[in-house]
Amino acid sequence: PGPERSVPLGAEARYEGRDETAALANPVIPTPASLAHGRAIFVDRCAPCHGLDGHGGGPVGRLFPRPADLAYEKVKARSDGFIWGTVTFGGEAMPPAREGLDARDRWDVVNYVRSLQEGRAPAP
Repeated sequence: PGPERSVPLGAEARYEGRDETAALANPVIPTPASLAHGRAIFVDRCAPCHGLDGHGGGPVGRLFPRPADLAYEKVKARSDGFIWGTVTFGGEAMPPAREGLDARDRWDVVNYVRSLQEGRAPAP
């Protein structure tokens, strides 16, 4: 922690967990650039568990309890803020994935996940 009452450069709002982020609105429009950037991060950080298609068939997911299918109705019904919070803080069996990612990067991942759910993800 920094000195009392200090504010670090590039500081983000502080949340204690993903439940606190559920009401956040996605500030990033899902442009082709956002989707491409989100896909690159997804392939690197998420696909090992969730699989390239998001259905939970990644190689790591075969060694541990199967990760959530991102197209499952319950996941699709979650808010963008909740998904952003899950990337940020992790989930029940998912570790946090925020290391090295700024808030914008994580919103790009949310946009890409939504495109996967809708069957309109950009091709590699």
